Amino acid sequence: MLVVSRRSRVARLGASLLIAGLLAFNFGLKPCLIWCAAILACEGWVTYLQVTFKPTGDVTRMRWMRLGPPSAFALVWAAMAILCVLKGPGGMRYAGVLILFGMVVEGMRYAVSSPSAMLTLTIWPVAALAALPIVAPRFSLWDRVIALVFLVCLVGYVIDAVRTMREAARAREEAEAKALEASQAKSTFLAMMSHELRTPMNGVLGLAHALRGTPLDAQQAGYLEMIEESGHGLMAILNDILDLSKIEAGKLTLEVAPFDIRKLALQTRAVWSESARLKGLDLVLEVAPSTPAFVAGDAARVRQILMNLVSNAVKFTGAGRVVIRLSADDQERVSVSVSDTGMGMSAEQIERAFTPFAQGDPSIARRFGGTGLGLSICRQLAELMEGEILVSSEPGVGSTFTARLRLPATAALVAPTAQAAAPELEGARVLVVDDNLVNQMVARAILEAVGVAVAVANDGHAALARLRIEDFDVVLMDVHMPGMDGVEAVRRIRCGEAGRSDLPVVALTADAMAGDAERLMAQGFDDAHPKPVQPAGLLATVASLRKAPSELERLRAVGA
Repeated sequence: MLVVSRRSRVARLGASLLIAGLLAFNFGLKPCLIWCAAILACEGWVTYLQVTFKPTGDVTRMRWMRLGPPSAFALVWAAMAILCVLKGPGGMRYAGVLILFGMVVEGMRYAVSSPSAMLTLTIWPVAALAALPIVAPRFSLWDRVIALVFLVCLVGYVIDAVRTMREAARAREEAEAKALEASQAKSTFLAMMSHELRTPMNGVLGLAHALRGTPLDAQQAGYLEMIEESGHGLMAILNDILDLSKIEAGKLTLEVAPFDIRKLALQTRAVWSESARLKGLDLVLEVAPSTPAFVAGDAARVRQILMNLVSNAVKFTGAGRVVIRLSADDQERVSVSVSDTGMGMSAEQIERAFTPFAQGDPSIARRFGGTGLGLSICRQLAELMEGEILVSSEPGVGSTFTARLRLPATAALVAPTAQAAAPELEGARVLVVDDNLVNQMVARAILEAVGVAVAVANDGHAALARLRIEDFDVVLMDVHMPGMDGVEAVRRIRCGEAGRSDLPVVALTADAMAGDAERLMAQGFDDAHPKPVQPAGLLATVASLRKAPSELERLRAVGA
């Protein structure tokens, strides 16, 4: 129904009362009462339909309920306008003509959304305009011809305007569809790119980690360190691109937990202290006394913002100092600022610096590298934390970036009474299922270094065959494999086709888009680790799953 909103009803009743007053003043009480009765009848009809409305499959009835009230309103208003034109004084005649034209304009509003509604609302005023020259006194034949010619022109103009509006609406819908398709294609490309890059990077970083545990001379250790730094740099670029995609898609969620913001700032300073020292810079941390020790927020994202700001300051400062400052405006907001004595920026460069894939100066990418994503991501992360990033900069003097974040002060974390013992994995048996030989080598190197017995399988079929005849504590399963993929393999394990249906299975996947880990766990995996695999996290997961009693063991314990 077209006339259902409270606001439209208030507007209609207000206009109807104004017309009622004009009718009473110019024509007397009887036309005013007839007008009021007609309006109340239409409003009563609308109210009745609203109260008794129930969706049905009767298309004709539904169309009548949707178009009937507007048609009745249009008929009443058109009849009132004809009365004003034929019987009223000069002002009322002029008002009557304006009302008829206004009804035509009102009907054109529905040209795109509902052509039938437009026709319902415009047919009565157009009919009234066509009838006026015929029934009006003092109209000669020539006057009627001229009036009808202009009416035909008006109708032609309305038809042309409606056609233009509908074409514009179709073009907009096509553009929106193409934009949605492009966005979906971008998401698909990013997911594929993430997968294709993470798989070889798992081999590079994983085997570099394994190589670090072997005897190396100083030169070899230096080369290995450069390999690891280059690999982590590439992963940082990839994660920036994925973070931007998640933020744009509205899929990035923040965790809220207590963390020590002073310790976080100290760690950030420690990370960049060597780089600053090599450039001859002083890297200073200043903490205002009002800064709370513990705040509630997403520590990883706060660290990401601070690391990015410090990275830029060290990168673009040739001499002088970089100062990290922490302060608290009140109990809800913390300010994290980074000041430098670097090259500085103009107002135009500042605006460009926050544009994705852009940098303040086109020469910056050539001189310093980078994707131009860091500041854009920082600004959007700050906005997700109900904050902002402010910039104060002067070319040749330096810059100050300040992130004001909503991080409420909270109580200190309760330290555990005793240090948890390191997980014992000596003698554990793990099956690694992956079609990539390098990934098999990485997993084997990580696990065998702590005494785990490792077996491998190249796909889901081979894994099921081994599980039927051998006992394993945990299975590390790749997701995308030829023959039988990891999802199908874990489904069959849970159905009992490989002996223990509750055998712990961990997904090792190069899929790192938002929701991928949750999706895999919903499909039967006990946990999911993105590639490149973090050795400490993987070993902790294997240890926890190995220690967790199986469902069968729990049932036996209850029975005993």
